[in-house]
Amino acid sequence: MPVQPIAPAEAMRTLRGALPLRTERLVLRTLSPDDLEAVRGYRNAPGQRRWTYNRDQTEAELMAWTAGGAPVFLRDGDAAQLGIELDGALVGDLMLRITSLGSRQAELGWMIAAEQQGKGIATEAARAALELAFAMGAHRVIAHLDEQNVGSRKVAERLGMQLEARLVDDEVNPATGELGTSLIFAVRRPG
Repeated sequence: MPVQPIAPAEAMRTLRGALPLRTERLVLRTLSPDDLEAVRGYRNAPGQRRWTYNRDQTEAELMAWTAGGAPVFLRDGDAAQLGIELDGALVGDLMLRITSLGSRQAELGWMIAAEQQGKGIATEAARAALELAFAMGAHRVIAHLDEQNVGSRKVAERLGMQLEARLVDDEVNPATGELGTSLIFAVRRPG
């Protein structure tokens, strides 16, 4: 059976109509310039960048990250960065990227402030984002993470994702200067 690509306009309508997305404890929403200091606090905290394979973000990068505006999905690789609020405070963010419109593929990534980790926030936010990705037309959603990132591995497994690949020493982590081994977890749309 032929596969129809994700329709960009429909995906954007679905995402925009869902935001802000509320879960039992959380609110997922677009980031705004008012979030700059909170984002700087958890994204550039010691040890956090190790899992994102980036150096600390510069002022200009943080400003771009928190510029706000409606997410756009016009081509492969376009992503929405959603803030995660708990009790009215920004405690992390979540990336929802369309990796292939034609093959109906998406990717999720998450970062939670260190002091908020271990409370189920990443799992709750990622579960809502996974459901949103499927509603936007994704057939398969992946999480690409460092093998040593045990917390994110547990989140992926709680979402029902299965380990599909282990890429040994596949890239240099700019935060550490060392080679890292990546894990690719994936889940397909039910039914």
